[in-house]
Amino acid sequence: MEIRNAKKSDKGSIAELIYSSGADIYDFIYETNHKRAIDYIDYEYKTGRGFCGYKNVTVAFKDDEVIGTGCFYDGKNYGKLLKGTLINVLFFYGPFKFRAMLERLKHTGSAMKRPRENEIYLSNFGVSEKYRGQGIGSSMLEKKIAEAKTSNYKKFILDVSAANPKAEALYMRHGMSVTKTKQFSGQKDGVIYAKTKQMELILNK
Repeated sequence: MEIRNAKKSDKGSIAELIYSSGADIYDFIYETNHKRAIDYIDYEYKTGRGFCGYKNVTVAFKDDEVIGTGCFYDGKNYGKLLKGTLINVLFFYGPFKFRAMLERLKHTGSAMKRPRENEIYLSNFGVSEKYRGQGIGSSMLEKKIAEAKTSNYKKFILDVSAANPKAEALYMRHGMSVTKTKQFSGQKDGVIYAKTKQMELILNK
């Protein structure tokens, strides 16, 4: 298995893996009467721009396909990634839908932390169902945590659904602890989304 930066040419269910990290919230933000959230993710991945653009994705690669994904970024490149996502939303949904999509995007801050410059944040962490339980996720975490320490980041941060205790247990095994519980602020058709837990690991003091 190889863990590396993603390439546009990579094969595998990449959009599906990213989508699986938070399907309900992705649907709230990106699904419309004529567009699926997963199609938007696939579009953004291929542009290379934005939070899900391949330039911001780390993959686990095995047997000629991507079997795991994770997006890692810090406060320094957050603004650039946000700008890329806004451009993608404009092109994908068109100018007439853009304002409505912006209103949905405003809710993401309630579920995701904007990192400081000395913090590294993980989102869109997913492993192919076929390969779960084989240490793929742990290997990705170990590699990226080690890289973050070497780069002198102070904290490694992520948000996990409170309805996903297995993922929370995985992160705890890697030294992370819950620092905050948050409620996603958006609602659709009266649905109240699962709370998220912010988890942190102190890397360098």
